[in-house]
Amino acid sequence: MHPLKQYLRDIEESLQDFAERVGASRQTLYRIIGGGQVPKPPLARRIVEATGGVVSLETLYNGSGQDSAEVVGLHRPGHAPLLEMERIRLAVAVTVNHLMPQTVEPPPAEAIAIAAEAVVNTYAALATVTTRQGPDRLGQALRPVLEEILREYGGQAPPSALDRGADLAAQIYYQSTSLAIRS
Repeated sequence: MHPLKQYLRDIEESLQDFAERVGASRQTLYRIIGGGQVPKPPLARRIVEATGGVVSLETLYNGSGQDSAEVVGLHRPGHAPLLEMERIRLAVAVTVNHLMPQTVEPPPAEAIAIAAEAVVNTYAALATVTTRQGPDRLGQALRPVLEEILREYGGQAPPSALDRGADLAAQIYYQSTSLAIRS
């Protein structure tokens, strides 16, 4: 049984009511549950949020066994991720702390974790359309994420500072990777 169908059955919610909650048509949800359609990423996120994570992105996209439904950057068992999330989180946290004005409270840990996830997924998406990887590609993925988190939490950085911040975060990431290899 599809995880969304099981969820709706467990909480005794109608498909129509759930469709209204997530902003989708009943027919779209029928096709998703029946395996005839995979949800587009914005709808998939709304489904995950509306179910409190009971229905996950992984089950929506990979639980059906449809390889064509893979989410770029979603870690699947047996597939190595392109970047290590914890190291990216550390690099983003250090860089944001460096770029934020000292008079402004730093973003909460949850915001840093979400920003790190955005960087990992952006890097993975870029890797599907080009073979270029490494610090330059990571800097390219980091820059817009750093800009958004700074804007959201009261920090502003000029473009040159954002570029230097993205380079710094990439250096931190790759330096921590090389240190881990030596130990």
